[in-house]
Amino acid sequence: MFALKRFISNSAGGPSYEPVNDDPDAELALGGSRQQRKPLWRRILIPVLFIIALFAVLAGIASYMGGPSPTRRPSSGADNSSPPPAEPWDDIDHEADLPMTDPVALARASLRALRSRQSKTLAQATSRYTLKTGRSPPQNYDKWFKMAQDKKCLIDEYDLIHRDFEPWYQIARIDPKHFNGMIDRGRTLMTINSMGMDTIKIKNGEVHMPRYQGTSFDNDWPRTLGRFVSVLPDMDFMLNGRDEPRVVFDVRAPGAIENARNLTNGNDAFHIEPHPTADWFAQRTGCDPLSAPKGFGMDGSADIAFLRSSSSSDFTTDFWPLLSMTKISPCFSDILYPGQYFYDESWWSGSFEYADNVKWEDKKPQIYWRGMSNGGHIIGENYHRFPRFRLIDIARNHSELVDAKMTRFAESHCTNECDREKVINEYDINGPQSPKEEVYQFKYLLDVDGNTFSGRFLGLLRSGSLVFKSTAFDEYFNDWLKPYEHYVPVLPDLSDMVEKVQWAIENEAEARRIQQTGKLFAEKLMTDDQNDCYFSLVLLEWARLQSGARIADQ
Repeated sequence: MFALKRFISNSAGGPSYEPVNDDPDAELALGGSRQQRKPLWRRILIPVLFIIALFAVLAGIASYMGGPSPTRRPSSGADNSSPPPAEPWDDIDHEADLPMTDPVALARASLRALRSRQSKTLAQATSRYTLKTGRSPPQNYDKWFKMAQDKKCLIDEYDLIHRDFEPWYQIARIDPKHFNGMIDRGRTLMTINSMGMDTIKIKNGEVHMPRYQGTSFDNDWPRTLGRFVSVLPDMDFMLNGRDEPRVVFDVRAPGAIENARNLTNGNDAFHIEPHPTADWFAQRTGCDPLSAPKGFGMDGSADIAFLRSSSSSDFTTDFWPLLSMTKISPCFSDILYPGQYFYDESWWSGSFEYADNVKWEDKKPQIYWRGMSNGGHIIGENYHRFPRFRLIDIARNHSELVDAKMTRFAESHCTNECDREKVINEYDINGPQSPKEEVYQFKYLLDVDGNTFSGRFLGLLRSGSLVFKSTAFDEYFNDWLKPYEHYVPVLPDLSDMVEKVQWAIENEAEARRIQQTGKLFAEKLMTDDQNDCYFSLVLLEWARLQSGARIADQ
C-alpha cells in the first residue's frame, strides 16, 4: 500500500532512499494526482490501512528510541562501520575513567578544556587573530596554521607575541620603514662585534648563518629553524644568544613612542656596561619590580641579583628589535622566543636520563635544590641578598623542610672586591655535583633564578614532583604555565617558601593536583613542536614588519 523505496548511495557515502511509485495508489499519498478516481470502497479502505500502518511504524520507532542502545552512534551521513578519526591526545581523552576529585582526572580536564577551545579552521583562526590584534594575520599564516594543526599546537594562545610586537606595529603606522632600518643598523654593528648576537637570514626556504660566531647556539639554529623554515618568507632577524635581556626600554613610560625612534647610543648600542648595575637600573623607568604581587607596591629590585649586580650586561637604552629568551617587564622590551634550553632534543635542555621511578607517596616531603652560586658579580658582601645564597641560609634554619646545597662556585663572578675563600667557606660550596635524577627522591623541587632564569623549569615539571618557582623574569610560556595551576609561585626573596612547603604537606590533594597538572602540561603541551609553532609565529610577525608595508588598523 505504500510507495516502495529503492536503496541508493548518496554523495556522502551513507544510506539514502528515493521514492518509487510501484504502487499507483500510493502516488496520492506522495502528493501525486490521478485523472481517474478509484471506486469508493478503495478510496475508504486505503486511508484506513495507511493510518493503521503509520501507527505501527511510529510505535516501533518509539520502542527503538526508548530502549537501551549502548553501541548505537548518531548518523553523520558517513559509513558508521569505520572508527572515527583519532583526535589529538586520545590517550588523555580515553584513558580509564577516574572520579573528578582525582588529581590526574582534574589535570586531564584542564588540558582538554584548553585544546577544545582552539580554532578548528583557518577562517576561525583568522577571525580570532583579527579580533585580538586589529590586523589581518601576517603573510604565510595559512602555512603556519596547517603546520600548527599537523604538530598539534595551540592555535589561538599567542597573546604574549602580540604584546611584544604591538609597540613596533604602532611605530610602523607612523614610519613603516623604521623596523627594517633598525635591522640594517644591527647587521652592521654585529659584523664589527657580534656582542653575543646573530643576524640570521632566511632566503628561499634556507637558513643562512652569519660568517662570525655570534652565540653559543650557532650550531643548533640551522637544525631548529630548518624544521619550520618552509613556512617563513625571506627575512633577516636579530637574535640574542645570551640568557640576559639586552633592550632596556620601558614602552609604558611617558613619551616612549617619540623616544623609540630617536637613537641615542650610536655605535655604543649594546655596549653599556654599568658596574655594579644597581644604581644604573634605579635611574631607568620600569626597573623597580614590586616585592610582592599583592598589597602596597614596594620596590623589590634589591632582591633581584640581576638588577643589583648583573653578571653580564652589554645593554642598549635605545628601542631595538631583538629576540631574547627572557626579560623583566616593563624594564626591558626584548621580544621573547623559545631558546635551546626549552627544546627537549637540545643538549642544553634539562632533560633526564631516565623517567621518574619513585612513587609519590615514597618521595621525601622536603623541597630540594642543587646548583651553582650564580646570581651576579660579587662585590663585597652583596651576595647575601642573591636568591641562591639566601636559599642556603633558609635551608640552615629549616633543614627538616629544605634540602639545598651549592655544588660549584661561579669563578667568573668573583673579580674585584670579592673574597673567594670567604664566600666558599661561608656557604660550604663544594662538590661533588649530584645527578639530575636525584630530584626524584623529593616531593617538592625549587626552580630559582641564577644569572637570570634557570632553564630547568620544564624539566622539573616533567619530573613527577611539585615545582615551586621563584623568578623575576618573563619567559615565552608565561601565559600557558600559570601559578597555582601548574606550579607554586615563590617570592623573589624566598620569604614565603617555607610557609608554602608547609601548605603543600598539609594539603596533599591540592598539592598533588597542581603537580599533576604541571606535569601533564609540560609533557603534552610544552613539546618541541609547540616551541616550533611559537618561534615561527614570532618570525612571521617579524617578517611583516621588515617588509616595510604600512600597517594600518583594519
